[in-house]
Formats: sequence, C-alpha cells, structure tokens
Amino acid sequence: MAIIYGIADSERQLLNQLPGEVKNIDDIDRVKKHFEKKIKKDTGFFSGIRKWNYKRQINKIEKNEDNPFHAGTRGENKVIEELMKLNDHYHVFCGLRIGLPNYVTYNGQRNLGSAQMDVVVVCPKGVFMIEVKNWSNNYTHRGLNPYEQTDRAGRVLWIFLQNKVKGVRVTNVLLSIQGNLSYNKDYRAVFVSSLDRINQFIQKRESTLSIRDGKKIINSLKKKVTM
Repeated sequence: MAIIYGIADSERQLLNQLPGEVKNIDDIDRVKKHFEKKIKKDTGFFSGIRKWNYKRQINKIEKNEDNPFHAGTRGENKVIEELMKLNDHYHVFCGLRIGLPNYVTYNGQRNLGSAQMDVVVVCPKGVFMIEVKNWSNNYTHRGLNPYEQTDRAGRVLWIFLQNKVKGVRVTNVLLSIQGNLSYNKDYRAVFVSSLDRINQFIQKRESTLSIRDGKKIINSLKKKVTM
C-alpha cells in the first residue's frame, strides 16, 4: 500500500469550521446526533448553559452543510483512496502548501510566489503534482481556470525541488473526478486524467528518480504537509 502523508486540504479547511469533535468528514453525522442526544438527556443546575453550547455546535454543522469543501473533500479522498492501491514505493503527500523565497515570473508577470497542492506523488517514476477537480457540468469557476491553477502549482513545486535535486522533473496532472475536463492545448504541460486512469498513468511512466534523490524529495516535502 502507498504511504500517505497528511489529509485532503479541502477536508482540513472544512474541519476548521466544524466542532472539534469532528475528526474527519465521516464523523459529521455521528457528532451531530451525539449533541442532539445530549440536549435531550442533560439535566441539572447548569444544563441550560451546556445545552446552549450543544446547540451552538449543531449550528456550526448545519451552517456548513452546503459548504463547497464537502464536494472537494469527497473528490480528493477518492483520489487518495485510489492511490493507496499502489505499493509502498509510492509516497503520497496531501494538502501541501509551498512558498518560494521570492516571486517568480509567470506568463510575463512576476506574480507567482506560492501554491497549494492537492496531491503530490513521489516514486521511482518521478514526481507528480495532481490537482483534483470534482466539478459538475454546470459548475462555474471563479478566479484561475483549473489548467492554469495546475500549471502554476507545478511550477512552484518544480522551483522548490531544484534546491533539493537539480534537474528533477515534475509532471502536472489535472484529475477530473467527473471526467468532464479534457486536454487544453494552451496548457501543454498539463496532463488530464481521471480517477480510474490515474494509477495506470503514473505506473506507465519510465522510472527516472533514483532512491537517493527520492529520499531527498520525500524528506523535504514532509515538512510542507499541513495538518
């Protein structure tokens, strides 16, 4: 089984907005029912204060029921579960945030200084930066388009790793959970894949990374995982 570091970035951001008792997305319903039972059973002199707190925690859960991070978390977790099927030569980093010491030029503007990365895979086949999108056909994106987002993140990762392993290559992958994104000729450095093809896509690449260089990269990325 592949070695996993961290959790999906969208899940981490969602959990930050929920009660502390929610440790992962599957805990949400259980924790809500737990608080509802507490409200019914709690008695005593200070029960009013405790019930108020229980209701406040329930409100946090209900307020975030339509949070878009739910879809993002489900999509990223599906990808992580699929990558886990690979053997332990594959190291899967989730929710990386990498900042560069200085801004660099991207598309003619000096505006690229950091990036958040959904998944990065390090293995003998190389380094793969995977941007996950769980978009329906009627989803309207705001801000960067997914191809540019993938390309920018891959560029940040490549620059960061040059100080660890000179000349290392990074393969940029835009993974569409819904299978509704296709190759974009304006972003030739961005491969498009799907959930059912991602493992095969990685495994079919030629082995380019030595054990020594792989360890250097793995050790440097461990420090960038956001929990």
